[in-house]
Amino acid sequence: MLDIAKEREVEGDVILADMGEGLCFRAGAFDGAISISALQWLCNADKRDHKPAKRLYTFFTSLYGCLSRGARAVFQFYPENATQIELVTTQAMRAGFGGGLVVDYPNSTKAKKYFLVLLTGGPQKLPAALGTEEEVSRQAKYSKAQKDKIKRGESVKSSRDWILEKKERRRRQGKEVRPDTKYTARKRAGKF
Repeated sequence: MLDIAKEREVEGDVILADMGEGLCFRAGAFDGAISISALQWLCNADKRDHKPAKRLYTFFTSLYGCLSRGARAVFQFYPENATQIELVTTQAMRAGFGGGLVVDYPNSTKAKKYFLVLLTGGPQKLPAALGTEEEVSRQAKYSKAQKDKIKRGESVKSSRDWILEKKERRRRQGKEVRPDTKYTARKRAGKF
């Protein structure tokens, strides 16, 4: 990746380093940090002298020093189990960070994403997670008209409200759904 960055003449400097050995930047150099899928690799002991807890603590203390006060660091990671989540968050809090874990779409198996949001310099509010509006009910909510249709033995699935409710449930689960239009749930004409 660094060679490709050099070929494309990316602005700024590039560096190759092991983040488990700490960061080599001056104090307060950054207003924020973002990482995707790098943090969980510090939880592995690839060499005999690698100790995950120590490597995480070294990384977080050096990161805390590199960030200015009031800055945020956000790490998307994929923990293997709850023990790994606890290890990562414990070491970050020991290093002086505030913040916590934000889970997008916690009820979904495919769309669930873990974000470690770390805050420096006083109390700040954590961002809201996606897909956590209210507890998603297992059944569709029916209007009075729909309940009357059920009593008469008519199909409720053909109604526009039921289809819109189903699409909204799938959105809350993090699934891809086509946008609602004026043609959603429209009755189709006979043969053309």
